Amino acid sequence: MIMLHNYKGLKYWAMPFTTKEHYKEAIDYMIQYSHEHDFEFMIDCAIENFVKDIKSIYQDKLLYQHTPHNDDYIYDRGMHQSLAGKKMQKRRNHYNAFIRTYSDYIYRDLDPMNDFDTVLSCLEKWESEKDYMSESMTSEVRGIMNLLSYHKILDFKIGGIFINKHLEAFIIASKLNHSTIQIHVEKANKDIRGLYPAILKEFLEHHFSGYEYINREEDMGLENLKKSKLSLHPIKMIHKFRIYERNIHITQAKKEDREDIKKLWQTCFEDEDEISTNYYFDNLYDNHQTYVIKHHEEILSAMQIVPMDIMHNNKIQNSYFILGVCTNPHLQGQGLMKELMNYVLSKYQQYPIYLQAYVPDIYKSFGFHISHHLQVIEFIPHFEYETLNISHDYTLLKTYYDIYTKQFNDYRIRDLKYFDLFIQRCQAFGENIMIFQDLGYFVYHIHKDNVIISEIIYLNEDAFKHMLSYFNGKNVLIYTDLKINIGEKNKNIVEMMSNQQDSDYMDNERFMNEIY
Repeated sequence: MIMLHNYKGLKYWAMPFTTKEHYKEAIDYMIQYSHEHDFEFMIDCAIENFVKDIKSIYQDKLLYQHTPHNDDYIYDRGMHQSLAGKKMQKRRNHYNAFIRTYSDYIYRDLDPMNDFDTVLSCLEKWESEKDYMSESMTSEVRGIMNLLSYHKILDFKIGGIFINKHLEAFIIASKLNHSTIQIHVEKANKDIRGLYPAILKEFLEHHFSGYEYINREEDMGLENLKKSKLSLHPIKMIHKFRIYERNIHITQAKKEDREDIKKLWQTCFEDEDEISTNYYFDNLYDNHQTYVIKHHEEILSAMQIVPMDIMHNNKIQNSYFILGVCTNPHLQGQGLMKELMNYVLSKYQQYPIYLQAYVPDIYKSFGFHISHHLQVIEFIPHFEYETLNISHDYTLLKTYYDIYTKQFNDYRIRDLKYFDLFIQRCQAFGENIMIFQDLGYFVYHIHKDNVIISEIIYLNEDAFKHMLSYFNGKNVLIYTDLKINIGEKNKNIVEMMSNQQDSDYMDNERFMNEIY
């Protein structure tokens, strides 16, 4: 059996009601029916095990999107029945307060026929006290009434708490497989402290003995409901997915795609805030150099590739730098980034291409090789120098950078425009630039009790130490080139990778520290 839903004109399928050996037969029919009736094939609320089975049948012909707002919350039944343990302390306190205040409350099972009007009047009272009746609220009331109307053919239990002969809370639940009960409806007067834990505790004490778990269904993407359900300490989540046909295409971003790409960026890079995101999109983003994967008109994955000049063995090398690689986190693991990366690399294959490699192994399969390292030095400086001369002349940034890079045979060329943006970039990311007369500069921020120096440009080794005396006695973490050696504990990290492999590669002759 298959089931097609229609919600306000949006058609979608439920998982087919069949055994595994008939999955392909059922889904092939569903896809064919969708095509014949001119709507997009989509299965909604598919569970993880079903997705796993379907992937083995259809491989990459379908697209699977995790929908967190549909995930079910699973709880330990014993924990919520006994209210024992540290995790239940707050809930236990509320329950005890309820018992002290309403010691004469009555719990009893409700009869769907005889108590129908009681439940309805209770719902109408609660909903009428709200400022407005949303569509979801009215649908819920209607749904509860329909559920009660079909009690003769549906196996569920209802329990309620009465205070002063008025129904103030009720639960509707039924059995699932795997020792689980599912709570379909849980309603209580929010003005009565402890009523929610009380109704659940009473219900569990009266019904479904031997069942170990409680499924309290999804949060529908409502932040307050999500917060509430998380506070009840779920022991696992049942992940839900939407399944589509894989109708994707790769294209250069359009001007009107900017806001959608920006939303994708904010979703993928949680460590960036509105200020840093705006810096990128106001100063660096260019739709002509950005490529996207779209499913119809929805952007699933994006990356930008920008020109970058490298000085390599005293020759300027026209190169490109890949940045902003992001894929909708609910669609990861399906090869979207791989398809997009291969497409972009094929378009620019005649050029050296660089990228920052936080996980180098990912990019080796695309033909990238480690091209640049940095060393990370952590220590507490104690250098004795005369007073430092701090400068606010930002034109010195380029001057000192040009002097510094003469010691390398491979480095990024930075022009005045670069440093104009560099200053804005540091402001956007909450980093400070310190310029020291005749010594160099460094970029840093404070994290807890540590000083993090993300770039240090020095005129010589003595200048390096002299500048660090600014932080004498503090714990300092420095990202710097491999040439400097001050006898402190250090480790090397991969900073950049390239699609070009250089047989004359020497770590300490190269420097690149590209922070956009």
